[in-house]
Amino acid sequence: MNDLFHISGLKVAFGQRVVLDIDNLHIPNHATTAIIGPNGAGKSTLLKALIGQYPSRVLHCLNEDAAQVLKQGKIAWVGQHEVFATPLTLLEYVLLGRYPHLGWLSRPSARDITYAETLLAEFELAAFAGKRLQALSGGEKQRVSLIRNLQFLPKILLLDEITSALDEANKRNVNELIHHYVRDKNIAVLWVTHDKDEINHADNVITLQPHAGEMQEARNERA
Repeated sequence: MNDLFHISGLKVAFGQRVVLDIDNLHIPNHATTAIIGPNGAGKSTLLKALIGQYPSRVLHCLNEDAAQVLKQGKIAWVGQHEVFATPLTLLEYVLLGRYPHLGWLSRPSARDITYAETLLAEFELAAFAGKRLQALSGGEKQRVSLIRNLQFLPKILLLDEITSALDEANKRNVNELIHHYVRDKNIAVLWVTHDKDEINHADNVITLQPHAGEMQEARNERA
């Protein structure tokens, strides 16, 4: 089976409240999968479980142990609330995404810098390249975090409500750029979202129900 992820025997509880209780789940590769459900259903928790932050009986990614795939730099995570406690400029921060691919004590090349500047322009942030991160708005920071993770050149992109702080125009722009990147680089995406357009563009939909973490997997219906 060509799985992106296979996870089984996952149970996550906070105190007495069971957030997730998943017996067996297969997530397809080479697809965009939306993870939906009401607040508290365990959507973000599932993403964290897929990168090993919560124990499960089985956790495979691309038919390997998921921990090894993570160490290989094939998985990039973009969360809702990134921490930007750094004096770096926007461009310097984005270039951090290249360091896992560089040799010891190496620095980003001119090609790396050009690619970073191209991404900043595509996400309409080129004018802020020299600004400190602390000067950016919440929506700008979300876009910067996404750009930094795209610099990893991942095979798998995990997105946790990354457009929640964006206005409609920037949301559409980010969605279009992500879909273009997915097609161009042939990567898989898991996207926690409440946005109807993002859900409608997904190839698959996983619905999490809040009662005891029961999960149902459903195909996205198209007109």
